[in-house]
Amino acid sequence: MKITRSGLAVAAVLLVAGCSGGGASTNDGTATGGTDNNAGSNGSTKTTPGVWQGTITSPNSGTSSLMAFTDDTGHSLWMTTDGRVWSGQMPVSAIEFDASMTGHMYPGAHFPDGTNHGTWSMHTSFAEGTWHGHLVGAGDDGTFTMSMHPSRDRPASLATLAGTYTRTTSIGYTMTMSVTQAGQLTASDTHGCLINGTVTVPDPAHNHYRIVAAVTSCGVLDGTYEGHGTLVDASAMQDWMTHMSCFQYGQDGMMGGGMGHGGMEGWWPVSGTNTVPGGTGNLFMFAISNGQYAIMDALAK
Repeated sequence: MKITRSGLAVAAVLLVAGCSGGGASTNDGTATGGTDNNAGSNGSTKTTPGVWQGTITSPNSGTSSLMAFTDDTGHSLWMTTDGRVWSGQMPVSAIEFDASMTGHMYPGAHFPDGTNHGTWSMHTSFAEGTWHGHLVGAGDDGTFTMSMHPSRDRPASLATLAGTYTRTTSIGYTMTMSVTQAGQLTASDTHGCLINGTVTVPDPAHNHYRIVAAVTSCGVLDGTYEGHGTLVDASAMQDWMTHMSCFQYGQDGMMGGGMGHGGMEGWWPVSGTNTVPGGTGNLFMFAISNGQYAIMDALAK
């Protein structure tokens, strides 16, 4: 499979990461302070749009790394290394607020109450450049903290994003995605899952991309999705890739009746290791949802 690489550093470096499906990143480029009107202490209204990075912790799932994308309308998707995704609407500016989020668990697994989709309530407040909060739903009760990712203020453009991205695993699975300079997105995996859609740039001054796509040949994941993504440095996200589960989609991968578990062995995530090229400005992290299910991934060019 041909993979387009950008930059000399990418051509020589590979990241090989374990798919542990949980755990917090510690060397992943997390911002220590805020930008874009989010730095400083409590006491004044802060904007919520941005690309945020941090951790989420609960008694049931332990601590996982968290990435959150909120656009200028307040539409927000959060994703964790162990495959959970939350979607919802935020105020575009606040110092403290309550919001409802829809939680999405990957097929073949479930939240503590046995569901893989449902409503969560969130309370959050801002202090010292960081959002702190409490998330409750689906039999779980967690806390989170996140700060603006340092790449948020990088310019965004379809020309910058254009290229071919991939993620392979040690168990023989590959996910490949291409984005043209016109914003056309196509993706497929080794199990036949297909994604076709468009990517747009809401604000060229900020590293945030909007995605609308149709997913087909993916069994229960088929549908129309929308969400967000960002282009960050693969070399700075080693811990994220180490802890990110080896997600595999596609009808055969999800429904393929492997060994044990009542024919559910093919559902994701699975054991193995993720492999993506290293480099800077070359790891596309995204989360999309159709209202019931969600797809999240990190692929590099």
